Amino acid sequence: MSISLVHRTPLAIGRKLLLIVLPSLLFGTIVMFSLFEHYSVRDRLSALNARLDSFAITQGASLVKPLWEFDSAAVERQFQSYADVPELFEARVHGIDGAVIASVEGRDRDGRRDVLRKVIPLVQQTPGGDYSIGRLEVAFHDGRVRNELGRLRTGAAIVLSGAFLLVAAVSLAAVRHLVTGPLTRLRNSLNHNASILMREPLVWSSRDELGEVVDAYNQLLAEIDQRTEDIHQLAYHDLLTGLPNRRLLEDRIGHAMALAGRQHRSIALLFADIDNFKVVNDTLGHKQGDALLKIIAERINTIMRGMDTVARWGGDEFVIMVESLNSAGEAASVAEKLIETIGVPVQLGSNLLRVGVSVGISMFPQDGADITTLIKNADMALFEAKGRGRNTFHFFDQAMNARALRRLDIEMALRQAIPQNQLELHYQPKIASANGALAGVEALVRWRRPGEGLVQPDEFIPLAEESDLIVAVGEWVLREACAQIKAWEAKGFGEVAVAVNLSPRHFLHEKDVDGIFRIVAEAGIRPELIEIEVTESTFMHEPEKVIGYLHRLRDRGFGIAIDDFGSGYSNLSYLRRLPITTLKIDRTFVMDIEHNADNAEIIRAIIAMANAMGLGLIAEGVENRHQFEFLRHADCGVVQGYYFSRPLPPADLEAQLVRMEPESITQLSLRQPQGGVGAPLSPALATS
Repeated sequence: MSISLVHRTPLAIGRKLLLIVLPSLLFGTIVMFSLFEHYSVRDRLSALNARLDSFAITQGASLVKPLWEFDSAAVERQFQSYADVPELFEARVHGIDGAVIASVEGRDRDGRRDVLRKVIPLVQQTPGGDYSIGRLEVAFHDGRVRNELGRLRTGAAIVLSGAFLLVAAVSLAAVRHLVTGPLTRLRNSLNHNASILMREPLVWSSRDELGEVVDAYNQLLAEIDQRTEDIHQLAYHDLLTGLPNRRLLEDRIGHAMALAGRQHRSIALLFADIDNFKVVNDTLGHKQGDALLKIIAERINTIMRGMDTVARWGGDEFVIMVESLNSAGEAASVAEKLIETIGVPVQLGSNLLRVGVSVGISMFPQDGADITTLIKNADMALFEAKGRGRNTFHFFDQAMNARALRRLDIEMALRQAIPQNQLELHYQPKIASANGALAGVEALVRWRRPGEGLVQPDEFIPLAEESDLIVAVGEWVLREACAQIKAWEAKGFGEVAVAVNLSPRHFLHEKDVDGIFRIVAEAGIRPELIEIEVTESTFMHEPEKVIGYLHRLRDRGFGIAIDDFGSGYSNLSYLRRLPITTLKIDRTFVMDIEHNADNAEIIRAIIAMANAMGLGLIAEGVENRHQFEFLRHADCGVVQGYYFSRPLPPADLEAQLVRMEPESITQLSLRQPQGGVGAPLSPALATS
């Protein structure tokens, strides 16, 4: 790559300076000349006016006596002498009756522009009083003054033109000597450096502004040389950890793949992601999160060979390239060591953290012959490792690719599921443990995809969460549940309370919460018949805002239930701040009651806590009689699970409700099951 400077005419800057200086100088000269002429005219006209005043007063005084004595000859002689006054335009004397007694006109009126006039009353003073005997009118013209100013203007113009030309010549010479010449030499020196692709310091002797420019240029060259390595570091390394970034990693992978192809060796690409890193950022802050990333980067570097590459891919993701492998088993050993090393507890301030890591592994050449494919497959293997419980590793296989394509297909089809009416609701009864009466139902969304049948919620709900479709799905579920409540009431089943699951994303924006109020109000449903089920993770992001939204719902009469309680991060002091009405014990505690004494004690503690706080309580996942009997004797008010009924379409659930007495299924309360109300639903429904 060649570098060249754009050549310009050496006098270009000089001409620009002259185009600024000379017009400014000319303009200043014209302004000064105009001001000079203005003030000269003003001063000379003022002097002319003063001479007129003096002349009129003097001549008026000398005319009083001849006029008083009626000496017309003396008056005439005096007027004839006025003709010799150069500025005189005309003069007249009037008698007491206004008649002109004498008059005279000036001889030279050339060049006049203005006429100045003066009237002097003529008064004779006597012992008996003052007597007006007439008036004197005198007018001067400015012709003589104008002629003198014209001669001065011509002379001044000649002098100023000469001075302007002299200054212009001096300015041109100065610009050439002081600006154009040095800039030409500086340009030639820079062209020389550019032509030889060198950064040689310039030699400059002058200490003026150009000398300062040259010094700054030389200093810049020194800083460029000094910081070239730093620039390379910034371009190819991560700023936080100092590890190679994506660009450098991809470059090294390309070289390693070429070398491995010649040597018939394998390369392993390990895509590592820190488990639950977002929780660290949300709870301890981003500063502590950055400190954790630095520690993890250092730990990974300590276990890798010098020939391997450890790069930060972004966020909490790292990519490790391991070269010269003979088998996939060696890559597995590296992954195990990586998990073990990162799993050592980390002290961050006063907090001791145990961090897990999930690792996806792809191998060259079997899992990809190019960089993009290799990285994509490692990322897919990472996703699989996370799906298998985290803190483990997984190799890529072709089945993952099929699952990824399936995910993409599901996500694209899901966007059309709502407008094309492919979603439907099933309802699972909630049973009062004391008498088996119906205590309400939980609405569970199902997707009946054309040509495929029912798509399992575990397959499409996580995708809806990731793509933000979950808010639209939640609104659809709420709207359908309200319509079903009205339909059941019209059929004579009374007001059946319904629990609706809403995603944490539904509580990020106030407009979505307002949408809940709008949907229920439009349906004409009492808010007391709707219970909003949220998970404990709902409170992880902006908890104060979420708690405020839930308070609004609670104040309107909605029930608020925490789903899967016990599997998250809630503690008792935090739980007391939440505007909840119900706790739902997580099914993982219920399903292992028979064989795990610890789970049984945990359930008893949760029940005691809920009763002490005046909260409703539901245990989900009840699948056999032993679990039900334990919960009933432990004073758990409501149970739910396959032991009583799987989620049913509305028609199937209505068929069960018909078996109950009509008067016993009215005014059912989800949170306060009424003892002795209705007949129990048969556990045989679990197999229907």
